[in-house]
Amino acid sequence: MSTITHSAHMDIFQNLAVDLDTEGRYLFLNAVANQLRYPNSHTHYFSCTMLYLFAEANTEAIQEQITRVLLERLIVNRPHPWGLLITFIELIKNPAFKFWNHEFVHCAPEIEKLFQSVAQCCMGQKQAQQVMEGTGAS
Repeated sequence: MSTITHSAHMDIFQNLAVDLDTEGRYLFLNAVANQLRYPNSHTHYFSCTMLYLFAEANTEAIQEQITRVLLERLIVNRPHPWGLLITFIELIKNPAFKFWNHEFVHCAPEIEKLFQSVAQCCMGQKQAQQVMEGTGAS
């Protein structure tokens, strides 16, 4: 991810994520999520882009919206695109993103159970439990 962080195109993506209104940001993030497909360099680039936008977001609202876009695609019937799974697993598994510490994950018991369920489907029950407890390795 460090190869894309300080570049002109990433500055544009960051400005779009910050400056667009809620609807515009939702459409922008959906356009990025549409690129999370099968294993190739294009998918890897947009996976890193989505994760970078999450990590560098200046408000929790942006992080929540990124999570929403990914989650909306994961709660539908399988098969899920490979890039979508890899991006979401990295987001919830990597301690650098502190995903499980965000308020929107714990805002309601139903939402928390939904995140736990999706994490278990993506990673398996034992590994998901370790990650949620903060003991999983990245």
